[in-house]
Amino acid sequence: MNPTYTEVKWKRGSVFKADPAQALKEIESLNLKYNGFAPDGALVEHAKSKRSVLHHEFEWDDSIAGYKYRLQTEKKIKRSLVVVTDHMVDKESNPIEVRVFTSALVSDEDNAQRRVYMNTFDMLEDPYGRQQLLEQAKQELEQFKRKYEMLSELSSVMKPIELFISEY
Repeated sequence: MNPTYTEVKWKRGSVFKADPAQALKEIESLNLKYNGFAPDGALVEHAKSKRSVLHHEFEWDDSIAGYKYRLQTEKKIKRSLVVVTDHMVDKESNPIEVRVFTSALVSDEDNAQRRVYMNTFDMLEDPYGRQQLLEQAKQELEQFKRKYEMLSELSSVMKPIELFISEY
């Protein structure tokens, strides 16, 4: 169950020009077609149609970009969509941007795991998805700690990070 989005947009620095709300609608529609998780390449195939809002975001000239390059573009599109929702605010009560899709592991009918981009809000409501988000957060916090632990100015930030890492 996704919250009501105030706004859908591309994250800052993104190179995409398509209407982000229409792009999100196409991706979510494609996910539904594949029972919630479109496999890698499904968006590339969908966007081949000139009717797709994402068609012009891909390089279709094979002499410039091959299939693997288009797969990277597909993933970049999914990583670049963010929503603004009134349900999540910062300390000053300003709505914050949340990335719509997060890389996640899911099991198929044969119990084989594969990596997909899953709606972040769906992951928050699913115990296994939420667990994956927490594990990703822990890894990112450990990386942050290793990178900046020598900065005494961040000591007040490091203590809660260390506590989370040790308790999780």
